[in-house]
Amino acid sequence: FYLLYVSWNLRRAGNLFIFSFNHCIVKDHIKFLIIFFLSVSQVLLLIAAINWWIDPYGIFHPDEYNPKKPIWMSKQLRLAKAYKLKQLKPKGIVMGTSSSQLGIDPNHPGWDKNIATRYNLGLPGANPYEILRYFQHSQAVNPPTQILIGLDFVVFNLFFPLSDDFNESHMVVPQEGNSKDHLYNNFSVTLLSLSAFKASQKKLFYRGKGTHYSNGRIIPEEKFGESRNNRLALMNSATNFVPKLLMPPPRHQFCLYDEMGSNYNFLYLRKILKIAKENGADVRLFIQPTHVYLLEVLRILGMTEDYKNWRKELINLVEDVNSKYSESEAFPLWDFGGYNSITMTEVPPAKESHRSILWYWDIGHYNKNLGDLIQDRIFGFKQIKRIVPEDFGTQINSKNIDQHHSTQETKQKKYTQTYPKDIKELTKRVNAIKKNIRPFDCNQLVTAIQ
Repeated sequence: FYLLYVSWNLRRAGNLFIFSFNHCIVKDHIKFLIIFFLSVSQVLLLIAAINWWIDPYGIFHPDEYNPKKPIWMSKQLRLAKAYKLKQLKPKGIVMGTSSSQLGIDPNHPGWDKNIATRYNLGLPGANPYEILRYFQHSQAVNPPTQILIGLDFVVFNLFFPLSDDFNESHMVVPQEGNSKDHLYNNFSVTLLSLSAFKASQKKLFYRGKGTHYSNGRIIPEEKFGESRNNRLALMNSATNFVPKLLMPPPRHQFCLYDEMGSNYNFLYLRKILKIAKENGADVRLFIQPTHVYLLEVLRILGMTEDYKNWRKELINLVEDVNSKYSESEAFPLWDFGGYNSITMTEVPPAKESHRSILWYWDIGHYNKNLGDLIQDRIFGFKQIKRIVPEDFGTQINSKNIDQHHSTQETKQKKYTQTYPKDIKELTKRVNAIKKNIRPFDCNQLVTAIQ
């Protein structure tokens, strides 16, 4: 019995020791977790405080609206501009790609004088779906009454991708148009995210005058000066245009229509115009004035008919919307592209390659001076010492489009005869790229996408 009693006591003591040991471990784990979560919370609060103080997206300490005042804007432009719309609630907006963002100044005096706050909503590489979503966002925040829409041929490609930094959560409404609560997303993205912290660092150490004006127009980087070879720059932009924008990766294909003869990008544009009509907005649409090098690239690739069909499709769409809302003022469609005295601006010859190009940064981007001429024509505005060439800007419709195309063909032939060396060099460059493009059939588009 004595041995049994001793054995029982030893087991009991062992169990108590194990229990005490395990209890200590559990207490240590709980203590560790408490310290860990407190530490993480402190770090997050510190990050949130830094982001709130620096305010990289201009949300918590917004800049005063002054169209001529330079401000810093994050490279997360889609997020920053979404919040700017909420802050400014503009009644006049410019929409389109980076071409609109660079060249169109919404402070132009041709706009409705009653619209005090105007904003350039142009975004790099924005396809029609993105433009629709930002229009819906603007519509939900404060319906705009005057809208200028720049149209680019390349973004109507069925293979043109949605931008990587586009995020539906930045919009205050889904595509269907119903409002949504995104307070949590605002807090997490603008205060607690790593991307916001990086943006804060960039803003803190930025030493320039600004990246944009407070009306949304980007400030072009004047970093090339006289050392820039402008001839080479334009030639390179023309050839890089093919694999990067016209036929973007990964497929490097261009299709204006699928095998059913449709293109959803036109439907997005139609939806914008219908909403604008129903809200009584004044909309002006215009085809961007790309340098004719871009049109020559299309000709070399055998895509001139695609460009013509695109024009006609835009006309049909705009006229159809206008006819369904005949009681309101018709939306005009202006063509500043094609061949005219502005777009046929001479590219500096080889001997003067560093000579500046009057209107263009590259084949697709133009400066504010040209943007002002566009708006002079669209708004019927006249200013002393600023004359719009007679052939720059034609209001196109189903009645004059055939004549317009005929005139363009005549001017195209004249241009190639005037600058044969340029055309020869451009043709050689484009054909070298063309060899690397796989043949594709737009009539088998569904199979290709799958």
